[in-house]
Amino acid sequence: MANPNAGSAVVRLGRPPRGWVRKNLHIDQRKLDAARKALGVRTETETVDAALDAIALRKELSRGIQRVRAAGGLKDIYQE
Repeated sequence: MANPNAGSAVVRLGRPPRGWVRKNLHIDQRKLDAARKALGVRTETETVDAALDAIALRKELSRGIQRVRAAGGLKDIYQE
């Protein structure tokens, strides 16, 4: 009989992925629920993880914009 889990990722219950740590936080439940819906994720952990990713992306974008500005900016080809 074939293994129904063959080819799927191994899930180790009780062990978080590498780099993950357990934290206990006091968070406004209304904000967490709103963020979960806005981010389109299922769990509160996914919500916090996605929100942290969004903040990191915002920082990367800000640095990129600063570099463009320092290099002379962009020319508005539609400006008359």
